[in-house]
Amino acid sequence: MIMSNNPEYHPVSKARSANHQEDTCFSLTKEVFKDLVRPRVCLGCSLKDSSCKVPPSIWRFYRFALMKEPLQKKKREECHYFRPYFTYWLLFSNTLIMITALGYYSIAPFGTSFKQVNKTLLRHNLAYENVTYEQQENFWIGPNYEDLIHFGAKYGPCMRTDWLLTALIEQDKLREDQTGCCVRDDLNVCWQTHKTKCKSVFATFHPGKVCGLAQDYCSDEDLRNNNSLWDGRVTDWPRCPVPDRANISKDLFPHLACEITARPCCVGLQGECVIVSEEECQLRNGYFHENHTLCSQVHCVKHVCGIDISELHFIYRIFLPTYISSGIIQFAFVIPFIFFVVRSVEKTYGFWRTAVIYTLSGCCGTMVSAFFTPYQPQVGAGGSIFGVIGLHMARDIVEIRNWLDVRNLARQHRTKKTLIFLFLALLSFIPGLVPWIDNWSHLGGLIFGFLLSICLQSHRISRDDRDWGIRLTFRLLTLVIVILLFAILMFTFYLKQDLFLDRHWPSYFNCIPFTENLCQDSCMELRPRVGD
Repeated sequence: MIMSNNPEYHPVSKARSANHQEDTCFSLTKEVFKDLVRPRVCLGCSLKDSSCKVPPSIWRFYRFALMKEPLQKKKREECHYFRPYFTYWLLFSNTLIMITALGYYSIAPFGTSFKQVNKTLLRHNLAYENVTYEQQENFWIGPNYEDLIHFGAKYGPCMRTDWLLTALIEQDKLREDQTGCCVRDDLNVCWQTHKTKCKSVFATFHPGKVCGLAQDYCSDEDLRNNNSLWDGRVTDWPRCPVPDRANISKDLFPHLACEITARPCCVGLQGECVIVSEEECQLRNGYFHENHTLCSQVHCVKHVCGIDISELHFIYRIFLPTYISSGIIQFAFVIPFIFFVVRSVEKTYGFWRTAVIYTLSGCCGTMVSAFFTPYQPQVGAGGSIFGVIGLHMARDIVEIRNWLDVRNLARQHRTKKTLIFLFLALLSFIPGLVPWIDNWSHLGGLIFGFLLSICLQSHRISRDDRDWGIRLTFRLLTLVIVILLFAILMFTFYLKQDLFLDRHWPSYFNCIPFTENLCQDSCMELRPRVGD
């Protein structure tokens, strides 16, 4: 910048003067210099004394800035600097949760499918067999998805009573009604299974019997005397173990006098239960129920979720996934975005506006993902990140100076800048076409972030504005749309679960099968039961 050679207007000569008015002008001149490095929206807010003589070069630069980008009305709040406290909280909470997850849970194998784990072990029938287990891989270098669900990830069956999963569990119970107790002749081993799997020549299959369970030897007198509890299917029988096997006749009740070597084990993400030994259950990374004999006596979905879904504890799964990262790679993408982008947004919009837009965009993105892909675990700040992108797109719309002047809309709308953000948003959906990146969460966060930003814009509506009625109506209409969309989303998620039950197109938005096996292991749909 070229300064004037006239000493009357030179800031150094003004600073050396003893006149109080000149010292004041020099102070204001320094304020102008400070304003030059601030955002252009705040230029001129320090020029309160019109009698002060400011160097002409500074005025020329200031007028050039005003001509290059028209400013909104100079209000006090437009030049207010907000401390990014919410950004600091996001950085702290995301880092703390990531360290806790990596320290408490083990890191899953790296990949996008399932890893085959083979091991030869002594099974419940006292025979050495080769057992195969499929372990879910994690593309982001972090805990496996069973642990992430325990930690609070989005997972449809943990957020509602899932009709399809409940139907599968009922089918498992019907198959369990056809089981019996397979007892070895030496009474050293017995386990609950189907007749086709009791193949040993040294074992006898007892149909309609449950290993270690009978009404006559029930330890609870009230349960033993209630005949109505024992008349139905074996899966409806109460859990009442035999107190002492030594006093039971081995000839009359061999299924009660034998040693039970296999008990229910909850494996996988879909509430599946198998009756195996404790060693095999540990190999499958399952939960062994040592005090139960039938799968119908345990609640594997509750074990997967870590909570009882019949209560309202699932509500935290709407908020918490935004602060959890799937692994180190995802964490490395989220933290720089929060530090550079969210921090700059909070400096302009303040703590509460930024917190509401960031949090609610993530929550709505989680609900959209839970509706379209309920069986795919999802964590991460993708919905909130796209909500911030929607904020930038909405900011150019709400900064239109005169909504009544239709001829100036194209010029004042900053069409070029809006199209750039829209192009970046569309470009960000491309990585979501491969497994383990949730595009539905991104789309939900973008839409709700855009709408919420219009509702919570920083420009105050005043009756002195020419178009205050249109602005107020537009805000209220946008707020009604947000509430209506969220209500429809919650209604369909809980009460219309079969809306897309037989349609596969929602999964194509998250993963396009470019190859035959690319999307098979992305957990978007229920997998076949493994069995024992």
